[in-house]
Amino acid sequence: MSTGSWWPGARLVAGRALAEGGSSKSWRIVTLLMLLAGLAVAIVPRLLGSQTPQYTLGVVGDVPAGLSTQLQGAAALGDFTVNIATYPDAAAAEQAVRDGDADAALVETDGAGTLYVSADGSATFPAIVSQAVLADRITTTLQGYGLSATEIAAIRATPPPEQVPVGKVANEGRAAVGMVVGIVLYLTLILTGTTIATAVATEKTTRISEVLLAVLRPTQLLVGTVIGVGVLGLAQVAAVGVPAGIAVLTGSSFDLPTAAVGDIALGLVWFVLGICVYAFLFAAMATLVQKVTEVGSAILPVNVLLIGSYLLAVIVTIQDPNSPVSVAASLFPFSAPLVMPVRWASGLVPAWQLGLAFVLAAGAAVGLALLASRIYARGLTLSGRRVKLREAISG
Repeated sequence: MSTGSWWPGARLVAGRALAEGGSSKSWRIVTLLMLLAGLAVAIVPRLLGSQTPQYTLGVVGDVPAGLSTQLQGAAALGDFTVNIATYPDAAAAEQAVRDGDADAALVETDGAGTLYVSADGSATFPAIVSQAVLADRITTTLQGYGLSATEIAAIRATPPPEQVPVGKVANEGRAAVGMVVGIVLYLTLILTGTTIATAVATEKTTRISEVLLAVLRPTQLLVGTVIGVGVLGLAQVAAVGVPAGIAVLTGSSFDLPTAAVGDIALGLVWFVLGICVYAFLFAAMATLVQKVTEVGSAILPVNVLLIGSYLLAVIVTIQDPNSPVSVAASLFPFSAPLVMPVRWASGLVPAWQLGLAFVLAAGAAVGLALLASRIYARGLTLSGRRVKLREAISG
């Protein structure tokens, strides 16, 4: 049978799978939930608005101009806001801290000073205030020694050591996106695979497949079913990924880096590769059953591979993306569709490893499709009993 006459049959099977799956109530509910999750990523950050920390400093009397300048400079660098509240005396300032109306209270007398801080509050803001007070006093002392404002400014302009953030991932927000991508891929792959297996088992046990085999090849049935249900699964992934990607691209999603958009798009690619790796196996194993109720046990080996890959992604790879186990799992064709998206989002993966993972997964998909076609064709023709995997392969 030529390619030209082979494809129309597979396309008809795919269209049938799309129509039946798309009209399924469960598919619509799951897709709606995924769409809502994707929209939440875009909308919730806008509803929350700015979460810039705010601190209140209580003072007695006037605030020295130098101290105010120091505090505002620190606030600009640290991305927080400082409010100044004035109190009539030290007792009132202390009570404000005790009541939670102020995060700290500064009382200065004759060049000395007392800083009241909450016993159960954060030590960060009091430390900033202490440094600001010290810097202001050093400036006053230098002026007392006769240094000009220009000389003092030159001393204060001495740059601090450059801070270079380092860690197991390049960006925590992007790594979190990668983890979410891995979870979504796992859920959609296992749901899509189970749907394919159930559809195949139903067709076999109701003998619909025998009618279809009278006019179609087994490979047409197999490929058409995988394409049809796979497109439905891809739609579910897109329902989450597209709104989330737009939210990141427009800067409305928790200040995530724009590189996260590429990670989300890469998740769609890995879903397609994951379907190519796993879906044919799901379909093939489903042909071994005698009853639809046996589908769960028949596809258990495939589910074990998926679950094991998911656990590697969210437990091992999240903790250390460049450990030997993470690297190996991201290249191994069965685990790569779930592990590599998570590892790639760490920002520390060489591009050649991503390319190698693509090649290995695609090659494995071709080999598995050929093996699954053999099992599928043999399994559909053997009815009335449970078929052993060895029998289907060697038959």
